[in-house]
Amino acid sequence: MSTTTTTDARVRRAMANSTKGEASRMTLPAWVRDLDLDAVDDVLGWRDPKAPERGVLLVPDEDGPVGIALRAGERGVRAAAMCALCRTTHAPGRVELLVARRPGAAGRNGDTVGTYVCGDLLCAQHVRVEKPTAALRPTPGTDVEERRAGLRERAAEFVRAVLG
Repeated sequence: MSTTTTTDARVRRAMANSTKGEASRMTLPAWVRDLDLDAVDDVLGWRDPKAPERGVLLVPDEDGPVGIALRAGERGVRAAAMCALCRTTHAPGRVELLVARRPGAAGRNGDTVGTYVCGDLLCAQHVRVEKPTAALRPTPGTDVEERRAGLRERAAEFVRAVLG
């Protein structure tokens, strides 16, 4: 079995709030399929290119990555806003409410957890920005490693809230 096939299967199995059928229908970008999941220590995210209202967060955990399926709740915030995960402030329209269905009976009954996050789900890239731009401003007074650690911590808290 190739590394790509193994990664593909592991990502689909990691989807904590999706059924097997939902996970099997999920579109994985090529860059995700090429990852060594054992070496990933960043929070990864992407929007489904075939269904842009859907997205995925892949959060590192000591037992392997945990995947959370997301759905867009509303379009971008019309003012400058801060992502709750990476704490990067974005230009208007770049932060969105994304919701995650809880697993099991709660999710089937419509129970969800939502938060305002980077609409492109590229938090791991945003925390690496060295200098603020007009469209993207990382948390002042922090370095890249502090922002990466904070992103992992807040993403893990979001996973716990969804799975809770």
